[in-house]
Amino acid sequence: MSYSDKGLATLEELEARARADDIEMSARMCVDMSRFKAVVKQLRRVDDNIILRMNNTNTAAAGECLAVFQILQTAYRRREHDIGMCLGVLDRRISDAEEAGSGDGGGRARLFSLKTQRDWVASERGVEDIVRRRSLDVFRSRCQFFEPPPEFDDFLNRRGEYEERETP
Repeated sequence: MSYSDKGLATLEELEARARADDIEMSARMCVDMSRFKAVVKQLRRVDDNIILRMNNTNTAAAGECLAVFQILQTAYRRREHDIGMCLGVLDRRISDAEEAGSGDGGGRARLFSLKTQRDWVASERGVEDIVRRRSLDVFRSRCQFFEPPPEFDDFLNRRGEYEERETP
């Protein structure tokens, strides 16, 4: 891994981390909370690196602000996709467990466990909102004259609507 002369990740490295092509969220990871948590934590590291980079870089240049913004946007969409996918996986498993019935103690325990996991993954959306707000606040303070494209505002607004619909 290479770093700039200040010890910070380059924009290219941050873009690669935001895409996280080497990390694939799977249905198996969605139901293994320790693995899910580890993946989400790793995906959120890009925000920490962006904040560090922005605090140590002159971001008055429009090109630099655009590049950092695109990295944040990529990271947000990736995490949104993975969290949403896991919610879908857990919803399907809950539905299957409910259809199978929970007559015995093991079935009820399994259903309770799945619902608890689903609630935990859903709570990650709230954490995601906090992480986004923190990184966007730093971004806006450093790139005061940069105007995000309207589709990004639409993306953030759509997230809020999804949260309202999906909360049990």
